[in-house]
Amino acid sequence: MATLNVTITEEMTLNGKDQGNTNTLSIPTVSAVINRIMTIDNTEEDILNFQAAREAAGAIEDGTLQYLRLTHIGAANTVNLRIQSTVDTKEYIVQLAAGESFMLFNDNAMDVNTGGDIDSSASLSQLDTIKALCSSGDGAELELFAVAT
Repeated sequence: MATLNVTITEEMTLNGKDQGNTNTLSIPTVSAVINRIMTIDNTEEDILNFQAAREAAGAIEDGTLQYLRLTHIGAANTVNLRIQSTVDTKEYIVQLAAGESFMLFNDNAMDVNTGGDIDSSASLSQLDTIKALCSSGDGAELELFAVAT
């Protein structure tokens, strides 16, 4: 077992005053890590799956994801991430431009209220898959870093 320490630091000075901040989170009992860099093209593909029974190659067991970071490390194009709970027909899309990252600290998706308000009684659904698609045929580089307990 290992502990992952995640530190997020914003550095900014506005009108001579420091507006930055640092936050640190420790995630103990990490037992699985997936770390890879992949080229994403303009055909949607699975980049991470969640399995009910056990971990598998390129997959994490349901309910064990503690931290996920997806970073567009390329210099051009955009990458669209489709985060899905296909069983419950729920998903959301995140678009990453060059240099941008997306972080997730669990493997659940929230109900979407079509009225535009946050629903405090909404239920969580287990994610099934995360897919990626590049805006251009010449592709983009995406780094995936995930840890599970």
